[in-house]
Amino acid sequence: MMKWIALLSMFACPSAFAQTAPPDPIAVIRAQIMQHWFPAPQVNLDYAVSFDLDREGKLIGPPVVAAKSYDHGNSRESLKYAVLGAQPFFLLRPEDYESWKHVTTSFTGTDKRSTNIYAFTKRDILGVETGMTEAAAKAAMAKTGCSVSSPKPTTLECTNKNGNQLVARLTENMSPNVVTAASYVFQSGAPAQEIIDSISAQFHTRPFNEVWHLSDSSTMQLGSYSGEPRSVNSPIPTWVLIISEPQFLDKDRDALVEKQRAAVPPPKF
Repeated sequence: MMKWIALLSMFACPSAFAQTAPPDPIAVIRAQIMQHWFPAPQVNLDYAVSFDLDREGKLIGPPVVAAKSYDHGNSRESLKYAVLGAQPFFLLRPEDYESWKHVTTSFTGTDKRSTNIYAFTKRDILGVETGMTEAAAKAAMAKTGCSVSSPKPTTLECTNKNGNQLVARLTENMSPNVVTAASYVFQSGAPAQEIIDSISAQFHTRPFNEVWHLSDSSTMQLGSYSGEPRSVNSPIPTWVLIISEPQFLDKDRDALVEKQRAAVPPPKF
């Protein structure tokens, strides 16, 4: 009877016969570091990195990061902090410890641009994110319980029950039009650095010159909101968090050119 159960379980689970090769541990480690490394996109990047790991995937001592070329914008330190922030490397196989206990690798700008492993790329604010269609953005806003308005053809606005305002900026010539930027206006009496630390923790990266680089093209910025003067009776400051993805503006311009080209009648010979 036990023999039949064993045979049936093998047929029910084809993976019992299939042997898949384990992932390259160095590739796994690099991918996890990439999720914490957000250098400015215009900076030339070329770094050699080495460090030791214990069996739990934690660093033994500080990582060594050396710039192979001029260290623009102190990106070497940002990569060092990315290695420290990425630990423990929990996706490694303990039985392969000898192959990943010492890591020597390099990171370049090409590596960063060629990977899709960006932590929280296009992170949503109240359910709205860049790249979302106009209809989807309206539906997401409505789910928060606020009334959606469109003061301009390229703008969607709503204010939730807490008084926080969400604005989505749309393209104009694409089909369908999509969200190219989202801004969230809110009040907080917390110190600016505390808010920055909180946002950095959520997005797994630190700001570079007051701007978080979320991917190749999308950025996020926090600043004081000066849309209306602060009341003396309401000393709580107002902040605005803006996520934008300019690549959609480029696509929108291309769509406009196509529209204009299609509107011109072909020449008659």
